[in-house]
Amino acid sequence: MKSFDLHCDTIGECYKKSFSLRKNELHLDLERGKSIGEHTQVFAIWIPDELRGDTAFSYFNNVADFYHSQIKENDDLISYYNSEKKTPIKAILAMEGASGCGGSIKGLHSAYEKGVRLITLTWNANNEIGGGAFAEGGITPYGKEFIKEAENLGVVLDVSHLNRESFFDFIEVSSKPFVASHSNIDIVNTYKSPKRNLTKEQVRLIKERNGIIGINFYVDFIEDENAAGFDAIDRQLNAFLEMDCEDVISLGSDYDGCRINPLLSSVEKLADLYSWLNNKGYNESLLNKLFYQNAESFFKKINP
Repeated sequence: MKSFDLHCDTIGECYKKSFSLRKNELHLDLERGKSIGEHTQVFAIWIPDELRGDTAFSYFNNVADFYHSQIKENDDLISYYNSEKKTPIKAILAMEGASGCGGSIKGLHSAYEKGVRLITLTWNANNEIGGGAFAEGGITPYGKEFIKEAENLGVVLDVSHLNRESFFDFIEVSSKPFVASHSNIDIVNTYKSPKRNLTKEQVRLIKERNGIIGINFYVDFIEDENAAGFDAIDRQLNAFLEMDCEDVISLGSDYDGCRINPLLSSVEKLADLYSWLNNKGYNESLLNKLFYQNAESFFKKINP
């Protein structure tokens, strides 16, 4: 099978714990990833909210250097997404929290040169761009400049952690298709999910702009007493399909960035999810869109 996952935090966890990307104890490694057949992974470098300015810029660059070294060391299993080299796994570099650019447009250009092709604009707090999911406030004047320049470069922008005000500000500033790389429809009532999951209005706007949404596996965002594991994914999938989002849905696991049900908590289990959904009655045409085609089509248009 083929799969395309829009978000994981694995590379940062490997960096912090001195783990190899080839084989580790995390949700994802290359040895398990190759078992799928063909897998494309967006590797996000998460910038903690306590890091800003030069400190955030330096941290991003250190992890980015580690990411590139891991691809070089394991080039029998992984290669860059736009490379012609044939490997089981393809990689796209992302930044989770634009603070990794150090608060400057020069830093954005530097991140682009490092290979970043997707940027999640905020994490949970405010940063130079605007308001995160657990904060208040909209997109800043610098944030508007940043959005326009990132889109000019061809960087995909990700609204997953924007608060509602910043999301709607973003809609006014942005002119290109964008993503919510690891988000869900707000149908589970927990403390965290209403702040991170998307309203139906937000989903509609992403669809209208030819964007895609990666379904997040975090238990707090998808599970309650009525559904867990594969059943929770099924419920999210149904909610998206009720909004005619067959061409919008993708995978955004959030591997190694959150707590995930054991049924889903390792990359090779994507094959189990595919089989379960197929047995549930979802046809292969739809499942292929969910598992890789929608994301693949989106990135081919963007041409990272």
